[in-house]
Amino acid sequence: MTNRMNIPNKLLTKALVAFAIVLGATFSSFSSFAQEEEKGINYSAQLDTNVIVIGDQINLLLSIEQPKSLRVEFPIFMDSIGSGVEIIKQSPQDTIPLENGNIKVNKNFLITSFNDGVHKMNPFEFKIHDENLMNIIRTDTMLLGVKTFDIDTSKANFDIVMPIHTPIAFAEIAPWIFGGLIVAALIVLLILYLRKRKKNQPLFVKAKPAEPAHIIALRKLDEIKKQKLWETGKVKQFHSDLTDTIRYYLDERFQLSTQESTTDEILKAVNAMEVNSDWHAKLKDILERADLAKFAKFTPLQDENELSLKFAYKIIETTIVEEAPAKEEKESIAVEETKKEEK
Repeated sequence: MTNRMNIPNKLLTKALVAFAIVLGATFSSFSSFAQEEEKGINYSAQLDTNVIVIGDQINLLLSIEQPKSLRVEFPIFMDSIGSGVEIIKQSPQDTIPLENGNIKVNKNFLITSFNDGVHKMNPFEFKIHDENLMNIIRTDTMLLGVKTFDIDTSKANFDIVMPIHTPIAFAEIAPWIFGGLIVAALIVLLILYLRKRKKNQPLFVKAKPAEPAHIIALRKLDEIKKQKLWETGKVKQFHSDLTDTIRYYLDERFQLSTQESTTDEILKAVNAMEVNSDWHAKLKDILERADLAKFAKFTPLQDENELSLKFAYKIIETTIVEEAPAKEEKESIAVEETKKEEK
């Protein structure tokens, strides 16, 4: 009997709250606008809506248009606006310049309420500081209606529905698979690096050409000699091919890195080597003449072009003599010397 009497009472309470919310929404606007004509000030307070479900979050925007010369102080709130309306987050003031020379200052509050009914928000006060005077302007009173969820008490209780088990898609596990492969590859590289470092070996060994460097370089010089590009007006191409061949040979023969080096850098690196320097002057002559032809619009004479090619052959032939014998040649020389000593 008591339970049956409680149901009409609850319905009556909900009906009264709903009526109050509708009544407040009817006579209250979402926004409050006003104007201070004497000082050219427009100010407002706006809500996204004035009726929410308990716990919903909406925005309260306070705005004021003012001359730049005025200092206007916005209302200050801590964690609530009046009774029953809580502030979740408030943003800093945002100033926007207007075309008429004034500025517009906005400040946003994210608010909510956990108490049903109609909540009254008192007028918001803006303090205007003008020289030695302070004036206060106020918005209109605003109402916020908060309604609760409708619960059907006539139905029996029921169990909570458990989550649906769906098969795992490849897209869900792909990042883990690829991430694991990358980690495994990094671990392998680290192990190889530590082993090579312990043996004082480089991690990545540069593949040696099948042919000796001087054979490849001489073959390229023979091709350049047959083309005779300087006779067809392709002087820059000739000197570019020639210096590329010399650079390749120096890199392979003396383990230099000349592909991106300037002429001065190449000459400095060559002069620092402890080798016979008879061919250093020839190298300088080749590189400097090539720079003039490629970058200074200088056209060498035919004899000068042929001289650069001749010097290139001479550099390679000179350094071939200085190359250390191969391991097999060393062993054969040692065997021959031993036989001579025995005789």
